[in-house]
Amino acid sequence: MAKAPPWAEVKLRVAFGDVPEFSDELVISSTGRRYQVIGVRGKQLRCLVLPPDAPTEPGTRVWAWQWVGRRRTG
Repeated sequence: MAKAPPWAEVKLRVAFGDVPEFSDELVISSTGRRYQVIGVRGKQLRCLVLPPDAPTEPGTRVWAWQWVGRRRTG
């Protein structure tokens, strides 16, 4: 799967733990890739991919995030 370019909208899903809120920022621990949460529905998140040099607004909660394998049923 190809990486989405900066400012693209992507969908992420919370596998475990707390669910981030609108406007929170997610940072993938292993790669440093950043996402801004723009929508929350249950455990599904709509996010914008942030460019590496995008500033973080003061007061924004930043979450250390990690990928988890997905179980596909068929």
